[in-house]
Amino acid sequence: MGIPVVATDLAEIRRFNHEHGELIHVAPSADAFAGAVRAAIPHASPSVVDRRIEVARSNSWERRLDAMTDLINQAIAAKSASTTGWEQRLEGIYRLTRRRALQFIVPLAALFMLTFYTPLPWWLAAPLRISEPPQAADAIVVFAGGVGESGRAGGGLQERVGRAIDLYRDGFAPAIVFSSGYVFTLREAEVMKAIAVDQGVPAEAIVLEERAANTYENVTNTSRILEQRSWRRILLVSSPYHMRRATMTWHKVAPSVVVVPSPPNQSQFYFHGRGASLEQLRGLLQEYVAIVAYKLRGWA
Repeated sequence: MGIPVVATDLAEIRRFNHEHGELIHVAPSADAFAGAVRAAIPHASPSVVDRRIEVARSNSWERRLDAMTDLINQAIAAKSASTTGWEQRLEGIYRLTRRRALQFIVPLAALFMLTFYTPLPWWLAAPLRISEPPQAADAIVVFAGGVGESGRAGGGLQERVGRAIDLYRDGFAPAIVFSSGYVFTLREAEVMKAIAVDQGVPAEAIVLEERAANTYENVTNTSRILEQRSWRRILLVSSPYHMRRATMTWHKVAPSVVVVPSPPNQSQFYFHGRGASLEQLRGLLQEYVAIVAYKLRGWA
């Protein structure tokens, strides 16, 4: 079968055909050329033609570029999905952690604000404080604190002694009983007596109880002194927030003694504006715990 070509050198074409057979046909016009091409291509069924066309299209550079583009887009999408999943997991963990932290921090912060910046601790402590107007009595009884609620030796000692001296000077009682078995360099009861004497209280008007190690022993030991002297009414001086436990113990151990709570008018340890300090909270909590312990022991 000949090969249709367009050529201008007829001599060369005749030479080529002479050597190889009539492989090259010369078309005098475009229509003749198209007819020669159709004649050169074998006839095929439409399905075969369609298949050949499809094969040609599938192998075209356009199709190949489209396939490569699809592969690149799939790879990018897969990587993006993987990254998004990791970020979502991390974000989920962060949100869960933050939510749990807030569930813990918010109540803690609220408790901190209520404790240290509001009068709430003092409202809760108010039942511990008992005070009555002073009245004529047989004696003024002062319970020293040892280290007491402040945790320091001598804390509140001068306040209590000062209150007892004022009551004595005002003529509410002719005698003062200092009760303390605590020793810190010097015996606390003797220190209290020395302060009172230095402030003008006659030494003979002062009685010392020097064996008590706690409130229960303060009451039991002092009640014996009162019984020996037939004293039935006392003005009790102690820390403002110790008065509840002290009077409860008196009513339990020596119910025949009339106790008039007379704490100091001003207490440096329990001075407060709004909230309480850690030291004050410890002292208040200590009193509530001690009341429960005294109840369980039958001391109050």
